Parts: sequence; C-alpha cells; structure tokens
Amino acid sequence: MNNPKDWLVFKNTHEAIIDEGTWETVQKIRDGKRRPSRLGEMGMLSGMMFCADCGAKLYQVRGKGWTHDKEYFVCATYRKKKGMCSSHQIRNVVVEQLLLEDLRRVTSFAKDHEQEFIRIVMNNSEKELAKELRQSQKEYEQAQTRIADIDKIIRKLYEDNVMGKIPEERFYKMSAEYEAEQKALEERITKLKHTIDTANEQSLNTDRFLALVKKYTEITELDAEIIREFIDKIIVFKAEKIDGRRTQRIQIFYNCIGAIDLPN
Repeated sequence: MNNPKDWLVFKNTHEAIIDEGTWETVQKIRDGKRRPSRLGEMGMLSGMMFCADCGAKLYQVRGKGWTHDKEYFVCATYRKKKGMCSSHQIRNVVVEQLLLEDLRRVTSFAKDHEQEFIRIVMNNSEKELAKELRQSQKEYEQAQTRIADIDKIIRKLYEDNVMGKIPEERFYKMSAEYEAEQKALEERITKLKHTIDTANEQSLNTDRFLALVKKYTEITELDAEIIREFIDKIIVFKAEKIDGRRTQRIQIFYNCIGAIDLPN
C-alpha cells in the first residue's frame, strides 16, 4: 500500500458533487461531536465553545427536569482539574442571545454596506495573516538555530564518548534525547515552512460569506444549521465585576471571515 506521503493530489480536476461551502459546513457539524446527552438531548452549541484562558472546550451542564434557562457551560479543564483554570461558567440563553444579536448585526451590515464590509474584512485578514507570518517566521528561525546547536552537541558527545570522557550508557541516553528533540523540531519546521509559504496566498472568502448572508432574508431565531453555517467557534472569557455588576465577554469567530469588529 502506498504511503499517503507519496500520494500526488490534483485538486479541482472534476466537477464537485456539492459546493465547497456546503462540504465545509457538513464537516463542522461532524467535527462538532454534537452527541446526545444522557437525557437524549443535543445542544446547538456543543463543541463550539472554548475557554479564552486554557483553550479547552466548554462542557455542557444540564440536569433532568431543568428548564433551558438553567442550562450552562463550564470550562472542561476546571471541571476535571480544580484549580487549573476558572469555571468560565455561562448560561446557554446568554450565549444564544449574544450570538443572535451579533449575527443579525453582522449580516445586516453586510447587506446594507457590502463594499465597506469587504474592505473591513480584507483589512482585518491582512493584519491577522501578517501577525501569523511574523510569529511563524520567528519560531522557524529559532527552531533552525536550535537544530544547529543540537548538531554541535551531538558531535561533542560523540567525541567525548570516543575519548572515554563519558560512559557508554550515558552517551546513548543523551544522544537519544537530543536526536528525539531534533526530529520533533524538524517536523515542526516543515509545518512552519508550509505556513510561511502559503500565508501570502491566503485570503478570506468574503464572497462565500456574502452569498450565505443573502440566503437568509432575516434571522429571527437560532437553530443548529444556522449556527454551523455561520459560526466557526465562540471564545468565552472569565467573568469580571465592573461597577459591582457581573460582566462576561465572548468573542465570535465567523466562518470565512473570522472575528470582526464593525462600526456601530
């Protein structure tokens, strides 16, 4: 059997059975793992909520006999390892309300100010790509430097072993550790190089998002299909007290355009 690394893939040589946007939406639904709970229910937002501090998914909490307004999400790290993160607890109805309001705001702006919307999205995209490119380039250079340093260390270990300065067992243990680190760095470099090579070619598909906006005349309520079509993920921040009131922020990342700030 041929190793997948040796496969040659030629894209867009046949007419697609379904369009790319539909395909990606279906994959998001599959990846979201919206599995029924022990109560036989399936949350619209399951698998899409993430902790702003530790990056873990937020876990859906519901109980038998609970009304929907009592259901909430909590950080999976906090739930499994007390003290490793704060709860980031947020009720379903709060997220759904904020999500619906922002979705209606973004889609309305996209419909009424299409050219301005495209300009904002593309400007945001260029900033994000530039930031990612800088970070990747820095990490790439650091990894290359470390690989060169490891080469020198391994050569020195070999010389010390030949001259009897270090025991044979110690030599093999240390060289194995450095070689493992070097291999991991080389694999990381390959991924970083791909990121760097393709960063300038990437562009967010505003046309696809605008087509999706035009598909819905008005969004009055949320359902799983609308959420999966429009939303990539939702980041939940730790609640804070501001002027004596509990305040909690979320950040919404949309499919095709990412997180976006629009003028009021």
